Amino acid sequence: MGIFDKIFGRQENKQSSGHTHKEKTIPTLDEFTKLNADDRMGVIMFVGDTGKSDYFSLIKYAVLNDTDLHVKLAAFKRIHLFKDNPEVVPMLTEIKNNGGGQEFEPYFSMALSRLGIITMKEFEEIINNAK
Repeated sequence: MGIFDKIFGRQENKQSSGHTHKEKTIPTLDEFTKLNADDRMGVIMFVGDTGKSDYFSLIKYAVLNDTDLHVKLAAFKRIHLFKDNPEVVPMLTEIKNNGGGQEFEPYFSMALSRLGIITMKEFEEIINNAK
């Protein structure tokens, strides 16, 4: 059984009605950093799609520190779902203002646009100039 299966493997919990309940185990940040790139990307896709604030630390880590391009792209694609977190807009604004993010296009600009950091017109200009 691979680590991904261990993390996302289904655990059966018997309920009083005799049915089973299946739940996923989300790794801690420390556990996450020890996963291989494919498993980290899977975790980011899963937790990112939930938009739950409990998982923001994983998204933040992926954006700021992960070494794998695909993990970062998965995080940028979903970070707008965490827009209620007070760290999101300042974090992405700082990356933008420091000239970062170009290597993560178009996902970086999509995130900026979805969060209102740049306008749709600016997004279109960035995408058109990248061609």
